[in-house]
Amino acid sequence: MTGVTGKVAVISGGSRGIGKSIAQRLARDGFVVAIAARGDADLRATATAISQAGGGAASPYIVDLRDAASAVRLIDDVVRDHGRLDVLINNAGATHRGSLLDLDDDDWLDGFALKFHGTIRLTRAAWPHLARAHGQVINIVGALSHTPSDQAMIGSTICGALTNLNKALAELGRRDKVRVNAVNPGWIDTGRLARHLAEIAEREGLDSEESASARLLEDLKITRLGTPGDIAGLIGFLVSEAASFIHGASIDIDGGMTKGI
Repeated sequence: MTGVTGKVAVISGGSRGIGKSIAQRLARDGFVVAIAARGDADLRATATAISQAGGGAASPYIVDLRDAASAVRLIDDVVRDHGRLDVLINNAGATHRGSLLDLDDDDWLDGFALKFHGTIRLTRAAWPHLARAHGQVINIVGALSHTPSDQAMIGSTICGALTNLNKALAELGRRDKVRVNAVNPGWIDTGRLARHLAEIAEREGLDSEESASARLLEDLKITRLGTPGDIAGLIGFLVSEAASFIHGASIDIDGGMTKGI
């Protein structure tokens, strides 16, 4: 992609996994990327590596979006430092896995505080700047929004709520000239997935994580496990002018896991 030099993108949860890969991709495409996360060491290391790789620069912002005031501080700091805001990627928010009887109120409150309320707060704080720039919001939601799991009840519920929010935001975006879309990753090969594969191997007596991965692919009926780069590639397209007619969409990128029409 060309012609984006000087545009600014905020990526929450940008220090690792999907968020890190998105930040790397947008920086290569010429964006200045503001990456936000709770952890200091990973965040600064990621920002330094991106800046040294060439393309757009990266700035780290330590923030916990469970704190109600943190979203406004983050957006104020980014606009103060870079003068504008063009793209917001709402990516932060892992949730505890478990079924109904495994999860207590604190688990549910923590999940909604970060992934759901954090998205709302950050979008609300960023909206006036995005409207001024005719920018974009991209919500990283999840395949659980369409294919809920009894072993991921918090994530399933929040993803469904964010999918609804995405459609409502798109109507507001139509008025304010802010393009809004959601992306629904399936099973992506990150550190968290590696731990899950190890649990499958131990629970089912499999001899390796490779066997556990093959079992998971068969159970989910998908082509392969995804990579953070798969998601970043889609984001790179969505922020480009070639995708300017895509608005209010909820795009599955899950290897065929979602079977409904």
